[in-house]
Amino acid sequence: MSDALRALFRRAHGQLPPAPQHGVESFYALGHELDVVCDGTACHFAGGPGIDPQLPRVRCVGHCYEAPSRLTGPSVATGNGHPALLKNLASTPVVLRHLLTDSRGEADHDDLPSGDDILAVIEGVGLRGRGGAAYPTAAKWKVAKAQPSAEKWVVANGDEGDPGSWIDRLLLERSPHAVLAGMRACGRAIGANRGVVYIRGEYPRARAAVEAALAEERFDDMRIHVVGGHGSYVVGEETALLNAIEGQRGEPRPKPPYPAVSGLFGKPTVVQNVETLSIIPHIVRANSGASHKAICVAGAVREPACVEVTLGTPLRRVLNEACGGPREGSRWTMALVGGPLGRVIPAAAFDVELAYDALPGLGHGGVVVFDASVSPGALFRHLAEFARSESCGSCTPCRVGSARIADMRDTPSLDRLLTTMEMGSLCGFGQGVPRPIRDLVELCGERVLG
Repeated sequence: MSDALRALFRRAHGQLPPAPQHGVESFYALGHELDVVCDGTACHFAGGPGIDPQLPRVRCVGHCYEAPSRLTGPSVATGNGHPALLKNLASTPVVLRHLLTDSRGEADHDDLPSGDDILAVIEGVGLRGRGGAAYPTAAKWKVAKAQPSAEKWVVANGDEGDPGSWIDRLLLERSPHAVLAGMRACGRAIGANRGVVYIRGEYPRARAAVEAALAEERFDDMRIHVVGGHGSYVVGEETALLNAIEGQRGEPRPKPPYPAVSGLFGKPTVVQNVETLSIIPHIVRANSGASHKAICVAGAVREPACVEVTLGTPLRRVLNEACGGPREGSRWTMALVGGPLGRVIPAAAFDVELAYDALPGLGHGGVVVFDASVSPGALFRHLAEFARSESCGSCTPCRVGSARIADMRDTPSLDRLLTTMEMGSLCGFGQGVPRPIRDLVELCGERVLG
């Protein structure tokens, strides 16, 4: 945390005594030394935990395409050395426009329109956030703009924790200026002049790239800080993220009030995902591109890749045209789409469209494809363990429910448990955990239990 942010924290909360300070530190998974093995979905089923059973596990290090992975400081050791392939199935790339040309996005800062013009374009194209909730971007901005506060914030959510996704890491590492320009555009639209880029601790090179970009250019219209994470999936939820930036436990806040009204340090705040921010400079100039989305594909395909598509593209087309079809000697059985809170799609349904309305649970757009080497029961146990280990424990339905999923032995009991989580959990984590579990039970029946 920067000195300026520390001063704001002291102003808002005072100096923490030792007991609450320990409570904050014990919440997070990463200490000062970053030497961990990846136990995210792709790495888990590629033998990741066996790299070194003595090392701590994290749920994703953003290198799913070359699973299994181990992170040691800024260095990533992987199992297959597969390159980070970029593929484009859209007419003209928008998300990958800088990555495909090795540009860091410096030109995105030039000639940004006025705040009113920016907001009008964002509302006109119907942009929805890419972080998972797919909330209409302009609606959030308009609420923040209407607040009378003289201090407002824009926060870039770089806590890309979904196993199976790595687009945010690529954008932060390779085109950081596109993200920063998107923050400045948002700031103009809502009247904010303060910003924070929150980057998960498992992405040390992304943090270094953003800090270098900020050192290269000073912005008169916005002062931007960089804050590093310390290992927590739930911190990807926007109010938990704000708590983490403030130096508190990364637990979700009850809503309302929503961040656009009372967010970081109690001030109006817009929290946007990195991918969303990175495409805003293009959208406000071209008045198009809001339907473009990055889909990351790993697992049982010939060529794992980050693929730009137009929302509505069938999953099967992405897997066959961009990723080369099934890897040699395998036959697809199912895919996990949208991470551990997403959807389990059977191979027979791979014609499903990748779109927020057609596929609730699309989330951040990560896809891990499976063949017969991964049984439905193994995937069930993996998802149950993820839920148990990543629940923040703040609310009882999620804390108790996530710990009991693996113990269920009949579908009526499991259904009651999942319904309690869906109806009673405080945030999208507990509400979303049941989604792929229900898909698995519907697909395979009670045999996935036990």
